[in-house]
Amino acid sequence: MHLLVRRALQTYLAEKRILSQADVESDMLKFTTQKDALFITLYLDQKVIASAGRIQCQKENSFLECIDLALLTLKDPRFSQNLQNVDELAKISIRVDVLGQNARRLLKSIDELDIKSEGIIFLSQSLGVMSIILPKMIQNDPSPQRYFELTCKKAGVDSEKLQSSDYVIYGLSTEVSSE
Repeated sequence: MHLLVRRALQTYLAEKRILSQADVESDMLKFTTQKDALFITLYLDQKVIASAGRIQCQKENSFLECIDLALLTLKDPRFSQNLQNVDELAKISIRVDVLGQNARRLLKSIDELDIKSEGIIFLSQSLGVMSIILPKMIQNDPSPQRYFELTCKKAGVDSEKLQSSDYVIYGLSTEVSSE
């Protein structure tokens, strides 16, 4: 899947057009029969420079979802500073997290989070926020509490002031396609 992201970015940056099924090898067409939610993360020098993703596939299939999200990364303000032309794309590393049918499980407490294989989804309807940290994205001190704190911070919420009735948390497992 990461190769499809690279190809979509190359095509758009070099030719200013959107990649189509006719442009790709037959092995990439398998994504036209799947409908998975995806998250795309782009790295430069091992630092995140752009990301885009959804917890539900919004397009007809994973092929179109992947291309759409790849192009959305170009709108991330962190990305525009790092990629001015197609030649610079060679310096970028790509990670695609694929959320399968059973990717989410409701957690009763943050202590149930398996940090070896899961990330976290934080959802608060009362506060109107949602935040996600993908599996294995925290390298320093990867504890369930750290995942929770970072997810809250990303959502703009003070984790110290929350009560358990304010939110719902899910463990999130993904399959990763990366370079």
